[in-house]
Amino acid sequence: MHLEAVDRLHGKYADMITHIEADALRTDLPSDYADLVISTFGLKTFDRDHQSVLAKQIARILKPGGSFALIEASDPKGWMLRPFYRFYLDRILPQIERFFLKGAKDFSMIGTYTRNYGDSTHMAEALREAGLSVTLKNHFFGCATSVAGYRPVKR
Repeated sequence: MHLEAVDRLHGKYADMITHIEADALRTDLPSDYADLVISTFGLKTFDRDHQSVLAKQIARILKPGGSFALIEASDPKGWMLRPFYRFYLDRILPQIERFFLKGAKDFSMIGTYTRNYGDSTHMAEALREAGLSVTLKNHFFGCATSVAGYRPVKR
């Protein structure tokens, strides 16, 4: 799916993009390898220790000046519509998955994962501790949070 999207979106430049499928916590990619690291909706499944390991891996594999962008569904504590959002994640999405997605397991735990994850604050701290420049942002009233930044160039 990712390779098809790269081809469709980048056309003649698609061959300049390398797609790597690997265990992010144990990757053997060389240091200073990547210009860009992205993650979309995968962090919530990692506990805090795993987030710290991932942050170190991102810092290690990014080239100096390389960037990262990570976004995750979050638990918007303090938002007045949070009970409806929680109901949607805990009850509605799993039912949609059950009836319309032929029993896929992508959303069955999303409520639990987002509740346990909270938001991307810890990931931002772990990335900073790993030596990266980090910006933490809330999106959609805190229903998603992102961390983005870069590996500073040492002079």
